[in-house]
Amino acid sequence: MAETQGSIEHTYRRYFALIRGKCTRVLGDTSEAEDVAQETFTRLWWHRDAIGSEPRQIIAWIYRTATHLAIDQLRRRRAAPSELGEATHPASAEAQIGARHELVQLARQLEPEELELAVLHRVDGLGQRELAEVLGVSERTVRRLLARLDQRLAGFLESAP
Repeated sequence: MAETQGSIEHTYRRYFALIRGKCTRVLGDTSEAEDVAQETFTRLWWHRDAIGSEPRQIIAWIYRTATHLAIDQLRRRRAAPSELGEATHPASAEAQIGARHELVQLARQLEPEELELAVLHRVDGLGQRELAEVLGVSERTVRRLLARLDQRLAGFLESAP
């Protein structure tokens, strides 16, 4: 037990800032990102026996869990851009709010697996080999999923006003 606790503490110290940064990029809100990152490591603690002790498995689990939690947070957002006070912000803030609103709309339209792939690839910058490792699939499957995602995104962009 003490060895597991020490391992989780080491993982927390080593990866918390990285996961918080990842969540900030997805959510655009440091407070929400902090909460999601904390929840990720809380879940790591509760599921530590099922995850295993190999570092690669743990890191993949942390990435997947943080991505899922951040996506869930995006989906819970119900406020329209005007409710966020866009009229009082400069143009660049308005553009950011609009982009976040579009991201929330897209998050509602994509399948959970597609959204996870999009976040890991487009936001976190993971390559095909890293995606295969984190998702637990082959690189061939990753290429197929990325091609399907590109088609879905193109369709979303064409239908956007």
